[in-house]
Amino acid sequence: MNYSEPSCSHRPLRLLLLMGAVLLGVCLQAQNPQAPITMDIRNATLRALVSRLENATDYTFVYGDEVRLIRRIDLKVQKLTIGQVLEQAFSDQPVEFEISGKHIVLRKREMPRKRERRRFTVSGYVTDAASAETLIGANILDSRYAVGTASNAYGFYTLTLPEGEVSLSSSYLGYATRTDRFRLKADTTLNIALNTHNELQEVIVTSEKREASINATNMGAHDIPMTQIRHTPSILGEADVLKTIQLMPGVQAGMEGFAGMYVRGGTPDQNLVMLDGIPVYNADHLLGIFSVFTPEAVKNVTLFKSSFPARYGGRLSSVVDVRTNDGNMNGYHGTLSIGLLTDKFHIEGPIRKERTSFSLSMRVTPSILLPKGIKTTENGSNGKDIDRYNYYFYDINAKVNHKFGDSDRLFLGFYRGKDHYRYDNEFSSTPTLSDITYQKDISQTRLNWGNLIGYTRWNHIFSNQLFSNFTVSYNQYRMSLNETSEDRTDYQGKLYDYHRYRSEFRSGIRDWSLRADFDFTPSTRHHIRFGSEFIHHLFTPGVSTSHIGNINDGSARQDTTYATSSNLPQRGMELSLYGEDNWEATGRFSLNLGIRASLFHTQGKNYLSVQPRISARYDWGKGIATKASYSCMAQYVHLLTATPFSMPTDLWVPITRNIRPMYANQYSVGTYYTDLPGWEFSLEGYYKQMRHILEYQDGVSFFGTSTHWEEKVEMGQGRSYGLELMAQRTIGNTTGWLSYTLAKSERRFPNGSINHGRWFPHKYDRRHSLNLCVNHRFSNRIDVGASWIFYTGGCLTIPERRTAIVKPDGSTEETDYISGRNNYRLPATHRLNLGVNFNKKTKHGMRTWNISLYNAYNAMNPNLVYTQRKQLTNSWVNNGQGGAIQIDSKSRTVIKKLTILPCIPSVTYTYRF
Repeated sequence: MNYSEPSCSHRPLRLLLLMGAVLLGVCLQAQNPQAPITMDIRNATLRALVSRLENATDYTFVYGDEVRLIRRIDLKVQKLTIGQVLEQAFSDQPVEFEISGKHIVLRKREMPRKRERRRFTVSGYVTDAASAETLIGANILDSRYAVGTASNAYGFYTLTLPEGEVSLSSSYLGYATRTDRFRLKADTTLNIALNTHNELQEVIVTSEKREASINATNMGAHDIPMTQIRHTPSILGEADVLKTIQLMPGVQAGMEGFAGMYVRGGTPDQNLVMLDGIPVYNADHLLGIFSVFTPEAVKNVTLFKSSFPARYGGRLSSVVDVRTNDGNMNGYHGTLSIGLLTDKFHIEGPIRKERTSFSLSMRVTPSILLPKGIKTTENGSNGKDIDRYNYYFYDINAKVNHKFGDSDRLFLGFYRGKDHYRYDNEFSSTPTLSDITYQKDISQTRLNWGNLIGYTRWNHIFSNQLFSNFTVSYNQYRMSLNETSEDRTDYQGKLYDYHRYRSEFRSGIRDWSLRADFDFTPSTRHHIRFGSEFIHHLFTPGVSTSHIGNINDGSARQDTTYATSSNLPQRGMELSLYGEDNWEATGRFSLNLGIRASLFHTQGKNYLSVQPRISARYDWGKGIATKASYSCMAQYVHLLTATPFSMPTDLWVPITRNIRPMYANQYSVGTYYTDLPGWEFSLEGYYKQMRHILEYQDGVSFFGTSTHWEEKVEMGQGRSYGLELMAQRTIGNTTGWLSYTLAKSERRFPNGSINHGRWFPHKYDRRHSLNLCVNHRFSNRIDVGASWIFYTGGCLTIPERRTAIVKPDGSTEETDYISGRNNYRLPATHRLNLGVNFNKKTKHGMRTWNISLYNAYNAMNPNLVYTQRKQLTNSWVNNGQGGAIQIDSKSRTVIKKLTILPCIPSVTYTYRF
């Protein structure tokens, strides 16, 4: 019997048949309603649950828009059939299902009425785990019910939830997310301590409630992290709060390189700049090149441009709310920084561990160590001329924080900032043998200005739903200008003539205030704030004194003192009441309803103002939202200024019997997109009307005097409108933003005293403004930052030609002809700033070298613009009598610009321990 081997082996065929059987079994199992399913899904929407089940099976779900969940689904199952999975998922949802072949049909069902479960409140403070520093705006989210809240300005949060299992996720920029799971069966105090994250990336939380976020109801607001401020390049490597704010859409600097803020067509005095809730009347150093805020002392910065919360008032254009560090309660930490212009020192730590802490920051220019300043000497044939100059400024921030318990905290805060300018000139003649007379002239100028702020704040928690804050504060801004001149003549070694003149000019404002604020959260849908404030103002617009002393012919003496008070101190009493409710009407629609009522009493007259505020937000889904708002604001103080930059001689004056409060009505609408991970896009439009704004009469200005100031100004109206576009990258090694503003701002004075009653552009009416800011981290050791700005020029009033005027006596006189106010537009300005940080960890801290380049390509932007006459022709002929007659003279107006901030490199050393 012959047997032959097959030409092919049967093993591959058997393997193929086995694989086919397995695949067939899987397919049959997928279509089998009894096939087991294992899955774990958290915080799922209906769409997410359906997608997960369709991917795990061959079933297709069919349902309409009327099928909705009342809360998100948390589901963890093992080896259950599709029917069992759906029964468990929809057990407490208004959804029913039917399996029909390969399709599962979902329908809306009526929910049986159940006994409402009890609700309890979880509340507490959110803090940094290492320092116990409270965190402002931290997000707390319950994943079960997809509701959340955020910590307030003092780190306190409250969240009311149904009884049962809860899962709270807490997150904050630069910190690791923390999750707390527990069974809620009574009101609970839960203090949350977050640990810093190695990667400083923003955690995206869909239920974020922060007032300055895209997801909040309010609009026109920006929350600016301190890391962003520190990494934004600025002049001389000085991180600056207000310079960073100038890069936001809708915010413009006044004069190039300086810190004045013009927000949506407003003026600098229309910005409410606050330090820990206390107004700062002078927020600048060095004519506005730097702000008074030391970055090491600052914890949080928020900017509001519209949709103003009702708790803020007293200004028309913006609110800048700066909050300072409370102090580390667990250990000592600090910063030492040495730069080309300023040196800074910050230290914080516990006085009593976990109970009492302090924070102390100081910034000073090294020139403070030269009390007599820099000396220059010039020797001439007639004598010796000596000049001495000195300028310095300093800031001191101090704070003590004591924790009595979970319900009570006490804060003591102090700020002192001062600028000092000194100039001395001394000339002494050189006597000769033929001249036995000796002469000496001395002139001295001292200019000092600054702020002093002190406050006591008490936080008290009345219940898990009611938080309170009580503040007593003192606030002072003062300026003094002292000038002294002496002329002395000696004859034959004895005093012959002596003349001395001394003058002093002082101005300022002083406030005492008492404020009470309450946060009430009755449910997750309502966040109610209400409170009141009383301020006692004392204005000193201008007080002058002078002293004259003379000695004539060696014997006759005269000594006279003059006290001239051009404006007596004026008092003002201001009382304000406010209330606001942030209401989550539905899952997609939210409202912020607020009202503020204020009463200002001065010179026997009362001014009452009721200011409604409303903002609304609608979520269209897929990361798209729309907002709209209306705000009414009132302002009771004015700033008289004579220069395009911040000067200490600018005068704060109050409203009077004749000068009424300023009012503004602002309407805003915007669209926002956040569905692209790590990106935020916004487009906002606004229209603002202003009434009773002040402007100098034609040909009038102020410089260091407020004499009869009411007679030199006119009240008029203003309007501004524009579009603001912003794209911001918030996650990753490369972050930053691009902003563009298209705006127009105008003024009009109907009585005809200014510009013949016609509309004219505001001085800083800039049509286009573009800001680009980019930060990139190459590693933990090296990071770079760059900012580029471009904006079209503002406006200037210049004479267009010369014209002749015939006087009553028949003579003629040439004078400048000006067709209208702000009739010339300046050229555009652009600038690039660069900065790089080299970081290195040491045994006890972190060492950083910063190298910055301000105005990197040396753009010759105009810091100061002025006009002068340029002579073109000037012809003379002999009159035949030994004299000359001018027969031809032509000239024209020339615009001159002065650039005082060219390309400026800088190096700063910082050590953190």
